[in-house]
Amino acid sequence: MTLQKQNKEKNKFNNFIRYSSLGFEMAAIIAIGTWGGYKLDQWLNNEFKIFTLVLMAVSVIISIIYGTKNLLKK
Repeated sequence: MTLQKQNKEKNKFNNFIRYSSLGFEMAAIIAIGTWGGYKLDQWLNNEFKIFTLVLMAVSVIISIIYGTKNLLKK
């Protein structure tokens, strides 16, 4: 196996790890934001879970921005 082919294989594996970890990071951002909103609604004893909805939407937007920045950075 040539050195160039080994580097190509290694690059494919590194890209796989990079993109799969990005998915987990984005999911963690959304989960933490949603959990924080849920706990805030519990603490304030809200009947309508407004903080859960707002923080979930904000965390989705933040995770999309984070993911886009990481994809564009190479």
